[in-house]
Amino acid sequence: MTGADLKAMAKKQPIGVACGLIAIACGVMLYLGSDTVDERKSVYDERAKTDKAILANVANSKDLQQQTEAVQHAVKDLEGRLIRGSQLAINLQYFYRLESDTGVKMTDVHQGGAGQPRSGSGKAGYTAIPFAVNIQGNFKQVLDFIQRVENGPRIARFNSVSFQKAVGEGLGPDVFSVSMGIEFLGTP
Repeated sequence: MTGADLKAMAKKQPIGVACGLIAIACGVMLYLGSDTVDERKSVYDERAKTDKAILANVANSKDLQQQTEAVQHAVKDLEGRLIRGSQLAINLQYFYRLESDTGVKMTDVHQGGAGQPRSGSGKAGYTAIPFAVNIQGNFKQVLDFIQRVENGPRIARFNSVSFQKAVGEGLGPDVFSVSMGIEFLGTP
């Protein structure tokens, strides 16, 4: 086919030729624009993900003031339960008070050195304050002492508890000697 034949055919069927040219133009535009479709799809997916996160934040922020107050109250309660490693007299007084309340005899109590707060633990700097405690008493008194430490106002963890039958002059047959390693949550 020559150029003259194409011109004659275009004059005979102008609608068909116009449709063919439009189809070719659309095919070229689709080929050239296929990359932008993928880009726009990824942009749409990112925006949809962001929109979901924003909607979740809006839904979760409904009770934010009450939740903030609850967390602040919990932190205040926790701060009240901590011991201070530098306040040796007050810390030992806690054990002496337990001794008088439970009726055990405290043979030895001493505070170990406070560990260093973990890095990244924030400004609070919580650490374990270790104590070594040795007591004597009957089984009921000793258990009462242990339960008061465990359920008391301080946050405690027992590392070791060792029961032995107490031996010595003036000690009854039901007297136990107990050695304990206890850590309290506190600040240095």
